[in-house]
Amino acid sequence: MASSDQAILDYIAAHPGAGREAIRRGAAPDASDTTLWRALRRMVEEGRLEVAGKGRATGYTIAGSSVVRAHLSTPYNRRPPVTYRKDFLDSYIPGKTWYVAETDRARLREAGQPVGGALPAGTYARRVLEQLLVDLSWASSRMEGNTYDILQTERLIRFGEEAAGKDRKEALMILNHKEAIQYVVDNLDRITLSRADLFNIHALLSDGLLNDPGMAGRLRGLPVGISYSSYRPLDDAITIAEEFDIVLHKARQITEPFEQSFFLLVHIPYLQAFADINKRTSRIASNIPLLKADLAPLSFVTMNDSDYINGLIGVYELNNVALLREVYIDSYLASAEKYRILRAEVETPEKAALAYRDFVREAVRRCVLDFKAFQADAVAAMAAEAGIPDGDRAAVVAYIGEQVRGLHDGNAIRYRLRPEDLVEMERH
Repeated sequence: MASSDQAILDYIAAHPGAGREAIRRGAAPDASDTTLWRALRRMVEEGRLEVAGKGRATGYTIAGSSVVRAHLSTPYNRRPPVTYRKDFLDSYIPGKTWYVAETDRARLREAGQPVGGALPAGTYARRVLEQLLVDLSWASSRMEGNTYDILQTERLIRFGEEAAGKDRKEALMILNHKEAIQYVVDNLDRITLSRADLFNIHALLSDGLLNDPGMAGRLRGLPVGISYSSYRPLDDAITIAEEFDIVLHKARQITEPFEQSFFLLVHIPYLQAFADINKRTSRIASNIPLLKADLAPLSFVTMNDSDYINGLIGVYELNNVALLREVYIDSYLASAEKYRILRAEVETPEKAALAYRDFVREAVRRCVLDFKAFQADAVAAMAAEAGIPDGDRAAVVAYIGEQVRGLHDGNAIRYRLRPEDLVEMERH
């Protein structure tokens, strides 16, 4: 009956309050009454369905977050042990199964979509990169117990200044997030949610933080435990690898950005494919579909950490995504509002900032590091050598001059410069 679970869930989602006979006719016509009753009872026990009424008035609805919260009211060491269930992943059919309902996806799209119309993929991500590096690095690290505040995080990312009295591993965790986010944005047009993509993200996030550095960017082969949960993930390396490939294969088949994003946020931690840093990997990966669709990112800044962890435990122990979904939706709506405002501030950049972004970066760096000033003739010669068309060259050179003259400690990071580099230029 497990293979028919999704059909039953889909039917009940479309017909909340449906009784057993209606469910049998609509979703499991070949099942006997006894078989269907056992399946419904099992899904109620697993927290995937709620039941109301008695006898002929009994009806079923999809379980909400209240089921997860009620389950978690029992101390974890008194909750029955559970193991990885392949059926949870197997029953998910891209394009037919939906963790995020259409009404919710519509709300999220409205909140996160461009105000002034569509842009080339990745354009928005590059425009808001500076703020995203700080927000997502801080929030995701905070969710792992990191004690840096957001201002300390900003100074670390922009100026390389470690906060006094902090464990150096905290700084490393934040800087690793910065590298992983930068990797995603810089390679957005090439990322396909392949093994290599997830391995690269994990390797960048785990750099210097694993007891065995050889496990960075590699699937685990040893058992792991989940703190404060009765869930025990897979411990067989071959099965872990097989399930990891299925997760990625199904994720690539999902075409709706928010569903794909949430699917990654659910199934990467559930599988626990890596020795550690699974949740961090899922948080970075969950932004890939959003950024590729040129939607506002999910920064996790406003996400309630406790609800997030409880939502994951609901996934681990009940395969119930309801609480995590609530947290995801609420957090995204708040995040999108911030980035909508930020986007409005950078909505109409000059052509040089987009079409010749790499050249502009190199030219500004050379003006600071080599020329020690903006030199229009030298930059023009560089532009000609780089093949920038005559019609664009003067505007590009002028734009670079504006960027050099506008450099200061707070924005030098845009060109991978340090405050010391600016001091050296000012001396000449």
